[in-house]
Amino acid sequence: MILGRLQAETGPSPTSLQKALPLPDHLDMADGDIIIQSCDFINFRVHKLVLSLSSPFFRDMFSLPQPSNQEVVNGLPVVRLSEQAEVLNCLLTMLYPIPSMIPNSYDKTLVLLTASQKYDMDGIQSRIRADVQGKKLPMPTGAATFRAYAIANTGGLSLEKKTLARLTLDFPMTFEYLCDELPFFEGLVARDLIRFRRRCRAKVVSCFKSFLNLRSSPFDIWTPCTPSSSHMSYATGPLPSWLTDLFQKRLTELDQAFTNPLPNTSNIREEYLSALQAHITSTKCVACPRVHAMNGDTFFKKIENRLTRTISKVKVW
Repeated sequence: MILGRLQAETGPSPTSLQKALPLPDHLDMADGDIIIQSCDFINFRVHKLVLSLSSPFFRDMFSLPQPSNQEVVNGLPVVRLSEQAEVLNCLLTMLYPIPSMIPNSYDKTLVLLTASQKYDMDGIQSRIRADVQGKKLPMPTGAATFRAYAIANTGGLSLEKKTLARLTLDFPMTFEYLCDELPFFEGLVARDLIRFRRRCRAKVVSCFKSFLNLRSSPFDIWTPCTPSSSHMSYATGPLPSWLTDLFQKRLTELDQAFTNPLPNTSNIREEYLSALQAHITSTKCVACPRVHAMNGDTFFKKIENRLTRTISKVKVW
């Protein structure tokens, strides 16, 4: 069902697919002994032996007695599969010593990985992942990240599911934002992602609270603020007030709704630099810019490492 929706929205119809995507002659093997038929009725004449060597699924299938009324085309038995021709075309090119075909769409690559997993083609699945990495396909962003997660989840792609689940944290999770992607969320996929997001939010809240805790704060580099016109300090505590306000603001936002994007190291760094600049402009402080110049990178690496570790420890399922 996922594949049908995906190709209905992003790909051509079965009839136009044959015209837009000519099938390589290599896949119509003159000496093939089996017909693989896609759900849109495209036939691939291939070899049982090649399928059996690549897939325990097909090896077991061919070892069983075949029904006497099995469909035959040109004298060859037909095996109907639920994938469309575009997917089977890509998959079969990887079974033969010919140039393999990898989709340029990340979503369709997930569908191809799902097919290879369905037919127990572990070696082919590794090749697909390696080819995708080599081609450096751009990862989905925005609402498309949720669609990709749903496809990976439904397909049982645990590696991609983990990666995509964490990518979704950078975007809001509301009905308005996900409206067009909701048809891809089958079964308990949405519930599981919501629970993961809540667990992450709880851990990030604890993380930011620890930043404000004198006993656990790693930020002992900060000194009380000093205006340029005076040698007197006007702030005390482990953090200057502008930085405390920044962390407190994030805590307030996290408490309001788990559907909001979670803080990440990129936007936190931007907010930190903006808050520091605003502080310097308004108070003419000389202490904070000096601390930042000497230890700013080290300070923010502590922020990044703690946030990254916190979220990475949350299990996706």
